[in-house]
Order: sequence, then C-alpha cells, then structure tokens
Amino acid sequence: MNVWWLFVTVGILLMALEALTPGFIIMWFGIAFIVAAIPVYLNASTQVVLITFSITLLLLTVFVRKIFLGTRSEHKGPKTNALSLVGEKGVVIEEINSIKATGLVRIHKEVWTAISKKSEVIPVDQEIVVQKIEGVKLVVEKE
Repeated sequence: MNVWWLFVTVGILLMALEALTPGFIIMWFGIAFIVAAIPVYLNASTQVVLITFSITLLLLTVFVRKIFLGTRSEHKGPKTNALSLVGEKGVVIEEINSIKATGLVRIHKEVWTAISKKSEVIPVDQEIVVQKIEGVKLVVEKE
C-alpha cells in the first residue's frame, strides 16, 4: 500500500494549522512532510524518508525561518510616536532617582516620566539622551 498521499495530507493539515498559531513553526513541519512524500512515493526505505524529512525540516527551521522572519520584522519608514524619542536629547525637570521613584524630563515641549539607565541620580537641569523606552517610561542617561 502506497501511503505518500498520507504524508501530503498531514503536511497540508499542518500548514493549515499554522494559521491558528503564531511563530511560523508548524508550517515547516508541514512542508517537510510534503517533501518526505517524494521518497515514500518512490518506495524508498524508511531511513531515506526519515533523512529527507529531517534535513528538510532542519534547513527550513534554521535558514528559511530566519530569513522570512528577518524580512518581516524589519521596521521600514520613519519612526513614529514614542519610538521617535530614542536618541533625542532633553532636560531633567524633576530629579531622576530610582530609590524615590521620581523623574521627569522635557523633550520637545513634552514632559515624560524617566528612569536612569545606570540607576544613578540625575539632577534637575541636567541634559539627557533617551536610550530606549520601557513601558511608559523613557530610559535616559546623562549627555
């Protein structure tokens, strides 16, 4: 009995199941099952089928997934909203102190809560540079 069609069916079902799950993992198993259906159709040994499946899955998950996710996750175009603040300079208007949980900075006429990148106290009127954003707070360090 030739079961190559079973491999193709399982592959298609796994690829369809990918639509319900995040991460692009299950799809590669589905493609590997479909590729492994070729040696099954040709009546190859179980070892050849397993090796074909394993190599295909390895290549897809290691190389193609990285390329696919890398091109999808790139942010193209100008930074917007809060992301545009990273790298901007501002001035401290309330002392930044992680122990007291205080800290306000002014950047482009807007006031933001801030924390120090190095957990140091930064006094009022000190110029700062925004390093990153954590939640709703700017992570800054002295300029």
